[in-house]
This record gives sequence, structure tokens and C-alpha cells, in this order.
Amino acid sequence: MKIPDINNIFKVARWEFVKNIKSPMFLVLTLVIPLIMLAAGFIGYITEHLLEDDQVHLSVLDKTGVFLPYLQEQEKDPYSDYTLKAAPYHGQTDIKSYREEIEKEDVDALLVVDKESLEKGNLSLYIEGTRSITPHRIENKIENAINKAATSYRIDQMGLEAGQIRQVTAPVKLEKQQITGEDWDLADFIAPVIAGSALIISVILSGQILMYGVIKEKRNRVVEILLSSISSLELLLGKMAGFGALSLAQVSIWLGTGLFAAYTFLEIPEMNLTASHLVPPVLFFFFGYLMFFSIFTALGATMKEAEGGSQAQGLIIVIPVLPLMFSGPLLQAPETTWVKIISHVPFFTPTTVLLRMGVSTLPFWEIATTLSVLILSTALFIYLGSRIFEGTILQYERSAGLKDLKALFVKK
Repeated sequence: MKIPDINNIFKVARWEFVKNIKSPMFLVLTLVIPLIMLAAGFIGYITEHLLEDDQVHLSVLDKTGVFLPYLQEQEKDPYSDYTLKAAPYHGQTDIKSYREEIEKEDVDALLVVDKESLEKGNLSLYIEGTRSITPHRIENKIENAINKAATSYRIDQMGLEAGQIRQVTAPVKLEKQQITGEDWDLADFIAPVIAGSALIISVILSGQILMYGVIKEKRNRVVEILLSSISSLELLLGKMAGFGALSLAQVSIWLGTGLFAAYTFLEIPEMNLTASHLVPPVLFFFFGYLMFFSIFTALGATMKEAEGGSQAQGLIIVIPVLPLMFSGPLLQAPETTWVKIISHVPFFTPTTVLLRMGVSTLPFWEIATTLSVLILSTALFIYLGSRIFEGTILQYERSAGLKDLKALFVKK
């Protein structure tokens, strides 16, 4: 096989990149998803803060006549998220009077306290019925204060002295000392997750665009013109490089927007990413991308119409996603024998290894062996893809079958 010309590969890559980056679908998909990320983050951030800043107005019906002061003491806490008022008690109450109380505009909930319930620690809280998160928000804001008030009440009832109170209420501190396994680090987790997500997104979105582009060029006989000046391998590698740059630009925009939204609207701890965190995931992404895109390009060359490639395309898309379907047992036991075997199966290697990297530290020998398998497999698939591409791309009248593919590799 003739050594491909880098200049020809670059020309094809540039042509594919410029042609597809101007595509309305590419522009819409590239820009809409970041806008959705920012909108979702902003709306969630605003909603959360509005709910946090919104105080709960609690009405208390204290039938004991002694519990309300304990709640009022908790209300003085500067971190308190509720305001308190006493509900009138006329000796008899029923559910109708409870409903009337919480239907007032200035009341969000009604706490009913009687002696029996207080002794059992089972107080009744009445909230307006709704399917939203409001009842949970109200309960969360006042539950801690009610528990503290109940604790203070019980301590006073027991007649404990100050020293005994301090001893009873002293918190227990846990000093964690991990002697086996590994400490979890966000920096170890984030790079493999990003690389794996980028690979899957590239295969699902750009891979099918590449395959349909090949089918379209074949139907319009554009390929025949291209092959008159460059080799099939140069055309194949150029297309892969062009779509690779396209995918990288798209994923970079999404990733940059996602990180900006995460750091703006979420509390993300600082990470010290080093070369050891970044290099292995990037290598598995790169060679995994080349392997799958060589398959997409070869499939496109064998098809006459786009409809004919839909099922084959679906099969190729499922392959890198398949480890995610078994992510539960895989993440729980990343060092088991079956997981190590799957890691050395070329089709599953990129995604499986990236998943494992996120939850455990793989030994150097396993990274080396799985990466070697992936590189060798990628080279093989590029070679096979170029042979299939060269032998079937000019078949305009029909799709290539198994006999046609066999004829490309078996000489009579």
C-alpha cells in the first residue's frame, strides 16, 4: 500500500471541516446545547436561592402551654429559616380549624403540640396539599428547630445539671483512617468521565454524519472525482481527521460551557489535574475515536442509500455504549476477571477502561496492555476500512454484500 501524502489528507480534512461547520444542523446543535446548559444551571440556581431566602411562616398550636417558648428560643438563632406565631387555642380543635389556620395568607404550616404527642416524639405538622416540592421545603426548614426545641424541653423535664447537659448533647466526632483501598479524588474521576462522554457523543453524532456524508458523495459521484487525484486511504484519513476536528470543536464548546455553568452555579472543589490524570484518558479517546470512525467510513462506502445503513449504524453506536449498560456491576467491582477480559476486547476497550479509571487506579501494565490492544486494533480497522472503502466506494448501483467484502481480501 502506498504511503499516504500528508498534504492530501490535510486538504480533505480541511474541506470536510469547513463544509460541515457551516451546516445549519451543526451550528444549531453546537449552540443550542450550551444555551440549554446555561439556562438549566441559571434557573436551578435562581430557584434554589429563592427557595432558600423564602422564610417559612409557622403557626404553633401549643396545647401543653409550655412548648412554645422553646420554639421561640430556636427562632432567635441567626440561621433560623422560619418565623413563628401562636395559633389561638379555645379548648377544642378539629381538622376544619387546622385548615382555616393554614389557609391564611401569612401561614405556611401549622404545628400541633399536645402532651401525649410530645412525650412520644410524634408531633403533627399540617401543610397545604400540593404536588410540588413545597411541603418538603417547609418540613426541612423547621424540622431541625423542632428537634432542638424538643431536646431542650426534655432536658429541662429531666432536671439535668449544666455539666450533664453538655455531656448529653456533646457531638461525636469520627476520625476516619483508611487502611485499605484508595482515597477518592475528583481529579482522578473527572478526566476519564469527560473523555468517555466525548467519545460516546462523537460516535453518536459525528459518526453518523460521517457515514451519511460518504453515502451522499457516493450517490452524487463526487468520490469518483476525488479518487482521480488522491488515494482511497488519503480520502479515508482526511475524512476522519476533518470530522475529528469538528467533533473536538463541538465537544470543546459543550465542555467549556458545562464547566463554566458548573463553576458558576455549583460548588466545585479545586482540582490539581496533572499529566498522569490527562494523558491516559486522552489516548483512549483518540484511538477509540479512530477505530469507530474508520468503521463508519467503511460502512458508508458499502451502502447505496442512507436507509440501508441505519441498522448497521445503530449496531456501531450501541458498541461503545454497551459498557454503560453494565456500569453498575462494573463500577462496583472494577478489578474482577470478567471486567479485565472485557477491557481487552477492542470494541469495548475505550469505554470500559475509561469507566474503570474513574473509580479505581489501574496498574501500569493493564493500561499498557489495553492501550496496545486498542492501538493495534485501530491500525487493523483503518487498514480494513481503507480496503473496503477503496473496493466498494465506486459501486453506485447496489450495496456491497458479504461476498463483495470477501472478494476484497481473498484472492482466487
